[in-house]
Amino acid sequence: MSTLACIFIIWKRDIKRYLRERSQIFSTLFTSLLWLVLFGIGIGAMELKRVDINYQAFLFPGIISMALLVTSVRSGISVIRDREFGFLRVLMITPAPRHALVLGKVLGGSTAALLQALVLLSLGWVLEVRVTPLSFAQAALLVVLTSLGFVALGVVIANLIDSLEGFNLVMSLLIMPAFFTSGALFPIFVLPEWMQTLAKLNPLSYGVDALREVLVGFPPSYFGLGRDVATLAVFTSAMLLLAVLTFERRS
Repeated sequence: MSTLACIFIIWKRDIKRYLRERSQIFSTLFTSLLWLVLFGIGIGAMELKRVDINYQAFLFPGIISMALLVTSVRSGISVIRDREFGFLRVLMITPAPRHALVLGKVLGGSTAALLQALVLLSLGWVLEVRVTPLSFAQAALLVVLTSLGFVALGVVIANLIDSLEGFNLVMSLLIMPAFFTSGALFPIFVLPEWMQTLAKLNPLSYGVDALREVLVGFPPSYFGLGRDVATLAVFTSAMLLLAVLTFERRS
């Protein structure tokens, strides 16, 4: 089996599995919309003295990032399932290189995350966010870059943990802190210094910052779009390498 064929087979299998899990798709979309509408209206009704913005529009890229984070990391569950049902054992006896197996998993999870994000992006007009063809394309590229890193992180976690219960526990402990310290809900510059430090260490912060820059343009990018993209690229590369190394060690 060639490398490309192996990647395609795993990618196609994971996409089919994702599309069959409609409850997961709708629950993620519903939760994202709930945050966007209820939290956006509630906080938006308050007087944000230091930031003169439409809060729901500000929140829009953050909620897309939340859905992206959840879908990406959760995709690591497929690794545990395939291990439990023996599918990975079958793949191991093929001549396909190990990195092809990891890339297939990562691309499958990233495609699922991209589909979720595109649905949410299409709702921008409801919040009076002018999503132009250019900003839509830029946002899609940023979503792919960000999701690749977090899907690879999910694969790393799945390679280190044997049970679904353990994976779900680690995922819960990871997702909420990453989301709340990413600047998704509030501008980073209004946060206390210790939270700003955490935001700088959080790779999701750079994804949120970049998405906000290309979609709404306010407040101005905290890190700078170039730094955002460079940091995401480094994070994604590191996670992909770590995913391959942990997979090979596990096998």
